[in-house]
Amino acid sequence: MGDETVLVKGQNVPLDSDLSSLRLSVRWGCGSNPVDVDLVALILGPDRRVRTDADMIFYNHTATADGSVVHAGKVTADAGGSDDVLVDLTAVDADVHSLTVAASTDGAAFGEVDHLEWWVAGERAEPVARFPVSGLTSERALVLGEVYRRDGHWRLRAVGQGWAGGLAGLATDYGVTVDGSDEPGELDGAGESELEAELEADLEADREAEAEAVAEVVEPGGVLGDDAAIATATTTEPAGPVETAEPVDHPEKPEPVDPTGSTGPSAPSTPTPPQPRKVRIAADKPVTLPPIKLAEDGTWQTARLFSISGIGGADEQEKRATSALLWTMAAVRPLGRSLTARAGAPAGALETFLEVGFSLGELRVIPDGVIRIARGQKVWTALVEVKTGDGLLGREQVEKYLRLAKRRKYDAVITISNQVSTDPDVHPVDLPAHATNAVSLFHISWSEVMHEIRMLLAHHRFTDPVSLWILSELSRYLEHPRSGAMPFTDMGPSWVSVRESIADGTLRPGDQKAIPIVNAWQKLARQLCLGLTARLGVPVKQVVPRRWQTDPGLRLDEGTHRLADHGVLASTLRVPDAAGPITVSADLRTSRVTVSIEIGAPQENSLSRRVTWLTRQLKDAPDDLLVEARFAPRAETTCERLVDVRSRPQLLLPGKDWEPSSFVVSRSQPMGSKRSGARGSFVTSVNEAVDGFYADVVERVRPWAPPAPPLPESAGEPAPPT
Repeated sequence: MGDETVLVKGQNVPLDSDLSSLRLSVRWGCGSNPVDVDLVALILGPDRRVRTDADMIFYNHTATADGSVVHAGKVTADAGGSDDVLVDLTAVDADVHSLTVAASTDGAAFGEVDHLEWWVAGERAEPVARFPVSGLTSERALVLGEVYRRDGHWRLRAVGQGWAGGLAGLATDYGVTVDGSDEPGELDGAGESELEAELEADLEADREAEAEAVAEVVEPGGVLGDDAAIATATTTEPAGPVETAEPVDHPEKPEPVDPTGSTGPSAPSTPTPPQPRKVRIAADKPVTLPPIKLAEDGTWQTARLFSISGIGGADEQEKRATSALLWTMAAVRPLGRSLTARAGAPAGALETFLEVGFSLGELRVIPDGVIRIARGQKVWTALVEVKTGDGLLGREQVEKYLRLAKRRKYDAVITISNQVSTDPDVHPVDLPAHATNAVSLFHISWSEVMHEIRMLLAHHRFTDPVSLWILSELSRYLEHPRSGAMPFTDMGPSWVSVRESIADGTLRPGDQKAIPIVNAWQKLARQLCLGLTARLGVPVKQVVPRRWQTDPGLRLDEGTHRLADHGVLASTLRVPDAAGPITVSADLRTSRVTVSIEIGAPQENSLSRRVTWLTRQLKDAPDDLLVEARFAPRAETTCERLVDVRSRPQLLLPGKDWEPSSFVVSRSQPMGSKRSGARGSFVTSVNEAVDGFYADVVERVRPWAPPAPPLPESAGEPAPPT
């Protein structure tokens, strides 16, 4: 399919044939009234019904027996969240026609959700398609879409059909026997037969395609089906091909079959067939850790699961950290899944091992750990190499593990250290390209491990108190300085000399000492993304120009030129559902850190009211914020303090014909000068600037959206005769 496709209701698109697995997600956002949403996957046979009750994958039944469909877990926050299911397309049974992806709420109506979309990604989280769902009111469950087979190939279909009867009603309508629910669900906006007929059209098209290969083209001005009409009305540039099947007569629902063969009412003597196993819909309540209450005073320290006492040297530190992490990955499934998914591992039963010895020719090779994951008849294996403290990964050692993994036909080598890569796909050890031809190589910094743990503790819905306690203890251990797991805090040995050269005006783009500073900034930007992701529960990513993606060296070259010419380090971050991108810049000439966000201006009402639209949202924000108005395509801008714009919005408006296209809200504060450390360091000052600006500005501002078009005054009157 290429780039991400934005689907509209009723649209069908093919999946790339080289996709072997999918991540299917529901993502939602809500305002002051939090709503919890759950994802459900229904595995359907040719009759569009589940084959057994075990074909319903959701929070109380998290995986199929063969591991082909696995509930990957949920991330929630006050403002929304996401829930994911992983599908191994290569392992789905041959008699499965489709997977229906649905969502349900905790009892609230979907009309209370501000934003809802079905999101489809590939095995490495690369975006494939998304389907924004709108127009929902009282529904408590809905079908988001389908992944289905046609002519041996997988396809996507956006559905967007709601059920007012909730998850139990939806499940019952797809053939699942629900515990405690004997009533069928209630479709919203259409009868069940109407939706089934719509879905059956695709199935009938499959049958017809086997008998005859006919391509039908609808010329401009021709008659389009309902779904095609929706696509045409809602988008002027369709992101993908919209296919509509010819309408077919949907067969009547089969009546229940009497096992005696009688067509009339069952006789009293007819034996009652055994009751099928029922699915329990009620969700387990999330748990929290109980507070410590029995200590006499605050000096009492609670006992630790992972002790920090007795760590005598680097070897002991490394072994303890490795053992604690690998053991917890096996004991707490969400952590094991989230970390191994980065290495392309499948979801399945995970086991970990320490210091397993192997023979490599005449050498005895002992990696720090081994991870094995069983899924169906396949076993995925990765060798693990760990460094703590100031320990650095060595090229010779990594190459040795790659050769060992290749010889034993293992899948990956995973390295863990305090080295932070400038990019998720860049390994900190420079290796020849052929070294990873047969075996994948992945690096995870201890910063990433700690951020992943914090995100799970903050946003994952744990129902087992033991798992929550174990993960909390691992977090407590890794946060202790003796553990050897350290966040990125050091700008490097050339930091002072680069600052002095910038102050003297002697730094040039070709100076080698500038390169490590630009690389360190990229590591810091990545840490900012990881930190926000862990606390917000949504993926925060760095925005980079497309030319940098195709030529990583260009990113470093342009960064050194900007630093030498302007004395500035800068990055842009994108937070899902934020009002605009967030830009972070450090000016080493003025020793100031600036954080800003660009917000699209309203395109209606008077010019002054467009300004007050922004200031009303920032009524409790600090007075020292700056507000800049931009007037594209004009190059000129205006800028004033927020405290002044609140009382006199016209300060930002040079004239009556100057319509603002966007506003940039920014705040500048002193920059830390120290190379590293907790107080007064450059890294600490940037982290604090971003956190403060996000709390004061970003989370307060909503993007502008035009109101729905009003109906004409005569909408309810009959049209005059012609």
